[in-house]
Amino acid sequence: MTETKSTFTEWEREENTFKELQEEVVKTGKCCSCGACIAYCESQNFNVIEMDGSVPRFKSKESINNCTQCSVCYYICPQTDKLMDALIENHHVFDDLGYMKDVIPAKTTNKAFEEVGQDGGIATAILAHLFDRHQIDAAIVSEYDEELKPIPKIIYNKEDLIKSAGTRYSISSQILPLKDLYNISSDIIKKNRIFDIDELKLAFIGSPCQCRAISKMKLLSVKPAHVIKYVISLFCFENFDYDKLYDILEKETGVSRLDIKKSWIKKNFFILTKDDEEFEIDIKKLDNAVRGHCLSCKDFTGMFSDLSVGAAGAPPNHTMIVIRNETGQKIINSMYSKGLIEQYINPEDRKRDWKSRKMNWFKRLIEIKQS
Repeated sequence: MTETKSTFTEWEREENTFKELQEEVVKTGKCCSCGACIAYCESQNFNVIEMDGSVPRFKSKESINNCTQCSVCYYICPQTDKLMDALIENHHVFDDLGYMKDVIPAKTTNKAFEEVGQDGGIATAILAHLFDRHQIDAAIVSEYDEELKPIPKIIYNKEDLIKSAGTRYSISSQILPLKDLYNISSDIIKKNRIFDIDELKLAFIGSPCQCRAISKMKLLSVKPAHVIKYVISLFCFENFDYDKLYDILEKETGVSRLDIKKSWIKKNFFILTKDDEEFEIDIKKLDNAVRGHCLSCKDFTGMFSDLSVGAAGAPPNHTMIVIRNETGQKIINSMYSKGLIEQYINPEDRKRDWKSRKMNWFKRLIEIKQS
């Protein structure tokens, strides 16, 4: 991510408060439940808004009066147009794919990551490498509860990465854990030898819309995003409402969400039960579970990030890695040099124009996504 010296006071602000955000984004179904508005507000101890399930709202009628009308929540929301021109310029975005230094297919060489990860296990391998190199102290990831409901959390060691491996197809409010940045438990502080919370180095991994919110926060230099040093985006064609998704899956397969071990998308939606029984569900049958904000989103690959990863267009058991800037390039180069990832070697007859063909495929997916 390109560094910026901008601060919020440098922007000519309009007084767009959470009331406007609620009317324009939340009530119209455009909210992507990233948690950015609450992460900022709560980390500043303003006591105004909270997450109700996956919906941000005022805590109470009384808390409305606590709003300082600072406008930050409105500006950092990934669903508003505020700051987008500056963000596009800052990330050298010229089309719907964003700037791409390189596009490569690869997979992890770590068997444990390969077994639990999705496709090539690259996202898990990247975070493990950053932990091993002491380039991060923590990472924001998503875990599952026993009913496969995503739970966003901050982890402080690579051993916890196994719990977060795999893809989430229902929303995880990835930015929300930052609201408690200044309330980290004393046990964690002592165990991880944290002397200054503001000096923490975190990696963030999330969907394109969530990465857009983080990038807006960093553009304005507002806390608590100042601790995010690396931004990794996951390819995202669409996201599903948790309850609607699993209600449909259970209706189509007769399998309870409690009995599902793994799910993935390869043209259609697949689930693997704990008894290793596989089911295929026509992806069109899940249309009613798609979240409203996904229908108008053009950002499939996550253009506002250092690295983007996903299975689309990749050979079997591999991940596509989109390197967007020098920060991302250094990470991948370091992983190659240490033998942590293995690049897929294209057959000679397919090497020509390989990158341009993949980019055209990504563009086609964006067209299909919006059709």
